[in-house]
Amino acid sequence: MFIASLVAIILSAGQAPAPKLTPGDRAAAEAATQAYREAWLSNNPRRIMATLTPDAVLYPSTLPPIAGGDAIRKFWFPSSTSTRVVAMELSIDTVHVDGDTAVTSGTGSLTFVVTTDGIDGAPRTQRSWHVNVLRRQGDGSWLIWKRMWGDLR
Repeated sequence: MFIASLVAIILSAGQAPAPKLTPGDRAAAEAATQAYREAWLSNNPRRIMATLTPDAVLYPSTLPPIAGGDAIRKFWFPSSTSTRVVAMELSIDTVHVDGDTAVTSGTGSLTFVVTTDGIDGAPRTQRSWHVNVLRRQGDGSWLIWKRMWGDLR
């Protein structure tokens, strides 16, 4: 995807040469993106937030950026409603790793039910594209630092 390539170029501009990468780096970045999907399917907010860095930023379709764990929790898990994910597909079309930064991109769909005042709404499905910028952590794991998505019609 053009957007993923552009993000990778911007992030790598002016950096020192990256250390030699292994096929495991690429697989680990992809696995971290899939862990995000699995966390949503668990419907466990702590598990979902654990896939993000503490300084993560979301760039939702048609909304301003949402920065930091507290703001992301309020956006995804408002006290007035609850959202239950009933299905989530996520394909990863590209993975680019440059040192301790990785970019994954692809498409997917999310089916969810919003409950308000104890009443379930009708299931809704959204199809979207996504770009994740991940950072390698001190322990070698990868977490999502920036997540962007846009709706597909």
